[in-house]
Amino acid sequence: MRIGIEMAIQFTRIEFLSRSKGGDSCRKAAYNARTIVKNEKTGIKYNFSRKKDNVYHTVLIPDYVKQEFKNIQTLMNEVERTAKKDNSQLLKDIVIALPDEKELNLEHRIELTHQIVDEMEWVQKGIGVQIDIHKPQTGDKNWHTHILLTMRRFREDGTGLGDIAVDLNPKIITVNGKKVVIKDPEMIHERVKEIINAYFAKLGLPYRVDEKSKVPGKHIGNIKYIEIRNLINEVVNENELRKEAHLKIINDADVITDSITHYKSIFTKQDVEKAVKDIPDPTAREQLVQQVLSSNRILELYHDDGESSKYFTTIEVRNEETRIIRIANKINNQVYYNDIYNLKSDIEGLANVSEEQKQALRHILLSTSGVRVLRGRAGTGKSYVLIKAHKLATNRGQKVIGLAPTHKAVSELRSKGYTEVYTVKGFLYNRKKIFMKGSLIVVDEAGMVGTKAYAELFRVVRNNYCQLILAGDEKQLASIERGGMFEMLSNNFGSHVLIDIRRQSENWSREAAMKFAESNILSGITLLRQNKCVKFDNTLQDSISKLIYDWSLSKFKLHEKLVITVRNKDVDILNSSIRSLLKANGTLQGTEYRRSIAGRKESYMAGDRIVFQKSDKDLQIQNSEFATLTSVNKNEFVAKTDAGKEVSFDPSKIQFKHGYASTIYKAQGASIKDVYVLHNGVSNISSSYVAMTRHIESLQLYCNKKATVSINSLINQLSRPNDKSASITLKTAHDLEKERTKTTVFSKVFSKVFSKVENWFKSIINDINDRSHVNKEYYYFTAKPEEEAKVEKVQLKDISTPLFMHIKEQRQYDYDVTILSAEGKTISSFQEAGIDSRMVYSSNVNNLKYYQPFQGEKILIAANNDKQNKEYASTINEAAKALKSKGAITSIVVPSEGEDFNEMLKNKGAIAVKGLMIPEIMKLINTQNVKTESEQVVKTDIAQKI
Repeated sequence: MRIGIEMAIQFTRIEFLSRSKGGDSCRKAAYNARTIVKNEKTGIKYNFSRKKDNVYHTVLIPDYVKQEFKNIQTLMNEVERTAKKDNSQLLKDIVIALPDEKELNLEHRIELTHQIVDEMEWVQKGIGVQIDIHKPQTGDKNWHTHILLTMRRFREDGTGLGDIAVDLNPKIITVNGKKVVIKDPEMIHERVKEIINAYFAKLGLPYRVDEKSKVPGKHIGNIKYIEIRNLINEVVNENELRKEAHLKIINDADVITDSITHYKSIFTKQDVEKAVKDIPDPTAREQLVQQVLSSNRILELYHDDGESSKYFTTIEVRNEETRIIRIANKINNQVYYNDIYNLKSDIEGLANVSEEQKQALRHILLSTSGVRVLRGRAGTGKSYVLIKAHKLATNRGQKVIGLAPTHKAVSELRSKGYTEVYTVKGFLYNRKKIFMKGSLIVVDEAGMVGTKAYAELFRVVRNNYCQLILAGDEKQLASIERGGMFEMLSNNFGSHVLIDIRRQSENWSREAAMKFAESNILSGITLLRQNKCVKFDNTLQDSISKLIYDWSLSKFKLHEKLVITVRNKDVDILNSSIRSLLKANGTLQGTEYRRSIAGRKESYMAGDRIVFQKSDKDLQIQNSEFATLTSVNKNEFVAKTDAGKEVSFDPSKIQFKHGYASTIYKAQGASIKDVYVLHNGVSNISSSYVAMTRHIESLQLYCNKKATVSINSLINQLSRPNDKSASITLKTAHDLEKERTKTTVFSKVFSKVFSKVENWFKSIINDINDRSHVNKEYYYFTAKPEEEAKVEKVQLKDISTPLFMHIKEQRQYDYDVTILSAEGKTISSFQEAGIDSRMVYSSNVNNLKYYQPFQGEKILIAANNDKQNKEYASTINEAAKALKSKGAITSIVVPSEGEDFNEMLKNKGAIAVKGLMIPEIMKLINTQNVKTESEQVVKTDIAQKI
């Protein structure tokens, strides 16, 4: 079944704020930010702070620009100052509706907004950007982001705005004699759609954007009724024009093709049909599909035997991929470092290195080829080999530069001894400042590098006569943009494959990891089941409760265990519940500080696990790096990273969150002793492989029958394909024809000679083009500025929601009995009635059985009698028996039929509540902790009363 995103996400509006129409940059910025901004030129102060729907605000500027321009007071007055004319266009005003899917929280919407801005490359091209996200009014679903763009670029010295960025102005088309803005809405809409689709795909979610309109309608705000009629007529006419413009856009076959190939190298007819489904006329739709597929840009792809693969690509994509292979061949033939004899001796003398790892080192260090590929399945020691390679090469005088696609992977290389490391994009950006001639370039996590990045990286490596080591695993999570080149390079140049899995400590666990690496999900799950590592519960809540209970019993330390799952929403629930449990059992103690950011409130104490969400060069921390807080106060947190480094930071300025649970994407590359995987129905073959191979000692997989009805369903969900193949894994008609003619014996020597001369000439032309072909998009990027958070000390009365909430004080109670309930209102009723005893409650009746009593603890389970179902009664009795097995003395108390304790207090008063509770409490107090065969632990069977 196709699941679509809410229609709201399809709304994109772009307008110009013009002075001739009364526009004021300061007023617009203040309105979007819901704040106060003064126009220094006119002296007017605009105040929109009374509006409370802004949940996120930030300003992005290029990294060379003075930081004072992050303040909209400064930025917008600079806009006003540099716009000299009465008819000047001041700002580009963009509104984009954000998805309202229930799985998304504010953090997702912030991330998606930043991805849109990054994708459009406004900041990279020198533009200032103000972002504001507004939440819906009560009852609405209108999540949306406001984006303001400066019309002028910042000057190169970063001191102010300079010339108008005319190259970024939108394209105008004429419909019925009127001009309509086209390019920006069309481009942004496509990017929004693709970014959200890619984001969901990365998380393994089944959702996809179900687009409705590429050209926005005009927004009608809250206006008086008397104004509506004329405005409606105006808007209807304008929207009719925009509808015509929409059809003009969607009828552009090139636009459709480009939007598809931005993230996919190969595509099917079904992909094209999805892209044009908004055209109402089915005949027109089919004609457009045929127009796309019959374009001279399109290449049909075939299998080696000549049978159609049902896939297509474009000439541009094919040329890009063949250029990469062509340049790689040149790199492969250039080797200028020659100390092989000594390196060979060094490798043979290594201690604590397996023979398989020595073979890998011989392949990547002793090869006479310029391109060496190392493939390592998860846990085979690939990183260890790269560490040894770095040490061996540098000891023999060769310069080694480490690269990786992510900051986390860069951090891993640095922590293992690589002294000069960059992200791939950072390396290309700084290429003119880096002395790299003749260096050995090591690219870790090479499977995550996209095709565009490879094209530019290989050009730079080729021109600087470097050697190249590509290390990765094509089966793990790949790049979001089109990719698949790592697998193709492995096939073309050969590779050494590490298959001896070393991460897992037990033989069966290593075998299971290999099955997942081989995409044999059935065998992998079978091994996990045989070792009792797969656990099914009825609901997601049950799965989470069971997971947290097992996690709490683990022998491993906090930094040695991790919960991983696909959805950020589930990560948040897990983090909150685990942290609350740690507070309840006393693991987390001391002063607590609450951090408010982007509408979220998070509490932290010394001992909390955190994960940094953004890299910081000054602190030398990386995105996705885990740490433990060692001390906290309002203005400074101190943390010790898992790498052993101590960092101090202002909690209001650094992006971080709780780190007990993580997404699978963030966990890629990690090795954790104790891993708990929460599966909630969404996954694919790459994410399941990553999830099931992070552990060293222990792995547990938790499923719920609501999302995964059976083992077969689980296997199917974990086996969903994640197709990111390069187009050159398949053949074009031209390729097949060339192969056919190769089998024919040329009867004339002239044909052979001519062919050689032709190929020689082509190689010269191609080499010139390859060396000079610059992909400029990789040379403009900037980091996102950090949003400031509010940090305050948590008052003693502040209570977060734990797995079990203890209502306790440091004193003696009248009754030495613990009252346990699944509802907070029940506990409140007892307190109001004046019952003085220890009280504990949980948010879910299924959690009661996971309570950890001390030996001989006397527990009275208070169960409401308004639950007219046997399952509730069974759950209460099951909890009582479970607590007994842990050493508790347990009884159950219920009010009259059809009643709960809260109603009992309201209708009958405190005396009635006490009259029921006190006798039951006294029975427990008088019960001796003596074990006999006939001991009836469950004093009252709730099933008999309900």
